[in-house]
Amino acid sequence: MRNTALLLIVVALGAVPTVGADGMLDPSFGNGGLVTTNFPGFFSGDAATSLVVMPDGRAVAAGYTIPNLAHTDMAVARYLSSGALDTTFDGDGMVVIPYPGVPPTLDSYAAVEAVLLQPDGRLVLVGGAINDDGANFALVRLNADGSLDGSFGTGGVVTTPIGVGAVAGLLQPDGRIVAVGGFSSVVAARYNADGSLDPSFGTGGVASVPLSDFEVEAAALQADGKLVIAGAHPWPSALPNFALIRLLPGGALDPSFDGDGLATADFGVTEYGRSVIVLPDGRLVVAGSWAATAADWPGDFALVRFMADGSLDTTFGSGGLVTADSGDPDRAEQVIRLPNGKLLVAGWTDLSGPKSDFLLARFLPDGPLDTSFGTNGFLRTDFNASADQCNAVAIAGPDLLLTAGSSSAGGLSDLALARYIATIPVELLTFEVE
Repeated sequence: MRNTALLLIVVALGAVPTVGADGMLDPSFGNGGLVTTNFPGFFSGDAATSLVVMPDGRAVAAGYTIPNLAHTDMAVARYLSSGALDTTFDGDGMVVIPYPGVPPTLDSYAAVEAVLLQPDGRLVLVGGAINDDGANFALVRLNADGSLDGSFGTGGVVTTPIGVGAVAGLLQPDGRIVAVGGFSSVVAARYNADGSLDPSFGTGGVASVPLSDFEVEAAALQADGKLVIAGAHPWPSALPNFALIRLLPGGALDPSFDGDGLATADFGVTEYGRSVIVLPDGRLVVAGSWAATAADWPGDFALVRFMADGSLDTTFGSGGLVTADSGDPDRAEQVIRLPNGKLLVAGWTDLSGPKSDFLLARFLPDGPLDTSFGTNGFLRTDFNASADQCNAVAIAGPDLLLTAGSSSAGGLSDLALARYIATIPVELLTFEVE
């Protein structure tokens, strides 16, 4: 007769961190876990708005630089896993792209809002470009060495006259690129892999939803190809609510989403969505800020969860809403789902005077603040500057989190990164032995 034993094996998904390390700065990265980068220009203002980690552990941060406090240019930096600049990327680890197509003027503006990593290692930068000729969606593709990819658009650059800049972008599994933006009208454009507009989307590649007072902030792609766009509505004519619209793969509003393609979460106060993710089961999480009154703005971190049909998921937090108060005014910028199902929100907190710090908060899958993280669920990071603002977060390894933004002292800012050691997710494996 066989005897069967059940073995529970706890398998760590990476090297075990030191006790109490859940949320500590990673001392192996940069200077005690912190890195700052100053782009060319004697007086420059630099910031990262987007972040991606490559499979080999290198990281790319993208945003903007204001060289000599003049025009604004797209800026990209690539880092080794140690935090040092990767000098195989354009020779010094940094790439600056001025306003595309014409020499920059004092009032020209070009900035990256999303950096996308293609499977072949090329980078797609999605953002906005504004000059005397108006506002455009702007896309740039870089080769793995940091040079402009001449096979994309015109010399590596694509601009589409939309009237606004793109504030978010994503890469479809088939290689097509989606950019979104808009203020009052929601605009999405889809591009083929070579940078040409995809005529199968919207009208000539551009879909416009004339939705009054909707400010676009973020986008996510569902597994079925539908596009979810998050932001605030109505804004600025009234106190805003968390808001989502969903487009069908062809660019039309999806009427099955909350009945008309638009879903909002109104808790009777001020809510402003800044980031959206699609969970594996199809539910949607929007992260942003919440305030009891307009006078309390920017308020606290907040999360709201929607069902796949656009209705509020009342099993999440209190009636679908979760708020978290660090004790100071907070602004959330991005939410990600961790491998163990927990949610991590990155942003920054305003302290007295002009002071601000990076701020992270971790939540359990159904909404409560995870008090095992940092200090009672929050983690602040001070670069010893007057103003530190975190705009992006990414998983940098099985037990590592990377954030990016800016650190400012005396009115001049540098691109800033911080890396943390976080709890390693574990899984239980079972098997039988005789």
